[in-house]
Amino acid sequence: MAEQLDPTEALSRILIEHGPLHEDDIARRLRDMGVAKPDDVLPQLLNEIDCPAVPLIDESWMWLPALLAGRIFTHRVDAEELAHDVLLVTPDLDAITHLCEFEPYARLADGSPVGVALPAFDEDVLDERGVPPEMVDDGGALMLPPGTLRGLGVVDGDLVGLRLTPDGITLAQVTADPSPAVGAALVATLNPDEPASFDSAVWTACAADPALFTEPTPPLSEIADDHGLEVRGDLLAPEGFDFDRWRFELDCELLKRRYELDEDQALAVRTLKSIYEQMAKLITTPPADEDFADDAAEDAAAEDAPAPPLDGYQELVAEMGAELADPRLAEVLVAETLGRNPDGAAALGLFAETLESQVPRRARVAFRWLRAVALERMGDIEAAERELLAAESMDTDWPLPLYDLARIASDRGDVERGLALLRRAGADPDDPLLAMLSSFRAEARSDLGRNEPCWCGSGRKYKKCHLGKEQPSLPERVGWLYAKAAQHALMGGWRDLIVELDYERSQYHDAPDETADPLLIDAALFEGGAFEDFLAVRGPLLPEDERSLAEQWLLVDRSLFEVEQVRPGHGVRVRDVRTGDIHEVQERTASRQLTAGQLICTRVLPAGDDTAQFFGGLEPVALHQRDALIALLDEGPDPVDLVAFLSLRFAPPTLTNTEGDPLIICEATVRVSDPAAMESALDHTFDRVEDAEPPQWFEHVTTHGMERIRATVVLDGETLRVETNSEERMDRVLAAVLRLDPAMQVLEDTRERVDDPRAMAARMPVTAEGAIEPDDPEVAALLDAMILDYEAKWLDEPIPALDGDTPRQAADDPTRRPDLIRLLDSFPADAGRHGMSVDRLRAALGLP
Repeated sequence: MAEQLDPTEALSRILIEHGPLHEDDIARRLRDMGVAKPDDVLPQLLNEIDCPAVPLIDESWMWLPALLAGRIFTHRVDAEELAHDVLLVTPDLDAITHLCEFEPYARLADGSPVGVALPAFDEDVLDERGVPPEMVDDGGALMLPPGTLRGLGVVDGDLVGLRLTPDGITLAQVTADPSPAVGAALVATLNPDEPASFDSAVWTACAADPALFTEPTPPLSEIADDHGLEVRGDLLAPEGFDFDRWRFELDCELLKRRYELDEDQALAVRTLKSIYEQMAKLITTPPADEDFADDAAEDAAAEDAPAPPLDGYQELVAEMGAELADPRLAEVLVAETLGRNPDGAAALGLFAETLESQVPRRARVAFRWLRAVALERMGDIEAAERELLAAESMDTDWPLPLYDLARIASDRGDVERGLALLRRAGADPDDPLLAMLSSFRAEARSDLGRNEPCWCGSGRKYKKCHLGKEQPSLPERVGWLYAKAAQHALMGGWRDLIVELDYERSQYHDAPDETADPLLIDAALFEGGAFEDFLAVRGPLLPEDERSLAEQWLLVDRSLFEVEQVRPGHGVRVRDVRTGDIHEVQERTASRQLTAGQLICTRVLPAGDDTAQFFGGLEPVALHQRDALIALLDEGPDPVDLVAFLSLRFAPPTLTNTEGDPLIICEATVRVSDPAAMESALDHTFDRVEDAEPPQWFEHVTTHGMERIRATVVLDGETLRVETNSEERMDRVLAAVLRLDPAMQVLEDTRERVDDPRAMAARMPVTAEGAIEPDDPEVAALLDAMILDYEAKWLDEPIPALDGDTPRQAADDPTRRPDLIRLLDSFPADAGRHGMSVDRLRAALGLP
């Protein structure tokens, strides 16, 4: 029988025996080895985090453990590394420490675990070791067992060598002679037009010369210096290569693709962004003898910071700055500056102020608008408004200041001015701000004529006084107030948090793109702090009654509520489960969806005139989640943790077998060394199925008073097939087979989680006992008897949703009886012919 290999093992054999190979050659060889659909499988393999295949510079692939076996790479240790038992990996050790990403190789030869800690992901690991943040660059540090370097007798300036052996990575103090062959080999790998990944260059050199790095050499960084090679982080390039120009040109190409710009537009944005970056460095780099203790000190320094010298660059600035007369490019520049550096508002303000006088008159409106954007991000909305008005006076048709002034008019409650500004700005009919303002536009009073005296008693005609200026009541404006805050969150530097929340929400739930999830915005506003920021920045613009209401909202926490009464189309009465407070909520839509006894997580906010409304969505909460959610809310949750918890309701059900193991379809194929001896041994280990051909055995287990099949084992010649419905069961059977035949070889072992009960039933293996036909009268009677027996036992089993009480105990406890009723209400009303009967359970418990 042909040996069956899993795709990863097949890939390793191919690359070890024939590498380096390009993808089309690998796919052909996988096909020859019997791997199905290799063209589909290969991209997954090469991107798999557990597969140590690496690309060379020519885009061929090698199996890294085989490529580096026996090779040694060195690094010169400094005092800080000695003090903390870490080794900086870039660029000296990247080529070998890449193996530490894969579990079998993340260890020293003595079995001690090692790994690379990255500042962006492993801050806690570095903190625990006391490693200063500024010590480790983006490439990370290899974390050695404490005392390792001192144990080697290494001192500051010594070389240590890391070598890959069959037992793991060895670490030793070494000496090295100059190695011109290594430098020449690296030079031979490089392209004069673009840099290469340093580790890919090393791997490529190793693939070309099996003798390379078999003896200690100087560190790669020193070899690169000796041969005049250019190094930038983890990149390597030939002598004289201009990294800055290459990066600039690459950024221009990315801008073209990201925003669909032409070459001149991309060049202008990237040039202006470079000037901004220089100003940002000027502001954020403190003098050597000073320490800026807080942001306020930095802001003060930014205001007094001298403008960077532009001598000799005026023509370039004028040419590139002129492109910002196109409002789309001005928006792109903001996205590429503040969008990627939310703390860079001061630098953007300095940039705009310095360059405004250097650009043609038609583009100066853009730089005045940029100053306004910077001022708003710095929290000075009134100064920002002055700059916007100045920009409007420069060019009455340039749209960006008009749109921002329309937002300010909206915040102030001036619908008509906001709409007029949006019309001048050319807002699309479906623009969100236009739609919002239109929805709050005042309608003319039907009891007054246009030329009659105004109702307010001013003595002026209605058309000259209040026509079109009617102010909705505060309860009618609460939705508008909330929308203003939401718009601030979306446009004021909180988008990254909202994206993170959306990621958590979509773990199990993909909402249509056009559906706005109210929980995400609300969590960013309140748990995330965006609403407090909104009130601090734009609060001065709000009408007095709205600002007062908004300040009250800051004092209201999200909570868990039980619906006590529903008046469809009018409102609901809810009880705060955490505090016992009762709230009457006017809610037309929700009152048609909620039912009495339901648990919901939401925010009940005052809406003026002693009314209240729901905000932040209505998240249904299962009874068994109640106590955990209360504990989370009591501790003041992080917005990401909150959204993650409330999104668990979308997660597929966790199916378990009768032993409580997660249901996973497991199938293994094993080659045995002696089929006859194995057959005899299986007869003494498992229960043989009579007259089954080929021979078949079951492993049984008794749960809930019933004997059940735990595993199925079939011996066909020298091949043993094992089928179970959990990993725990599969591991037990394979361990038993190994004891029976130490020479056995696992050829294939697949484990697939199936979350759909129907799919699980369809995937379950058919045993020698045959399929069960539920409509058979004898089978149906047996199933009915089993259900009745299970119902009787369920009444006296501890239930997690009842805090460990049994249903009988909860029925007898007035404080627990409502929970029991809610639990029974959550059961399907029609469980099918052979399902648990809620009516029977209620009757047994004495419940209506």
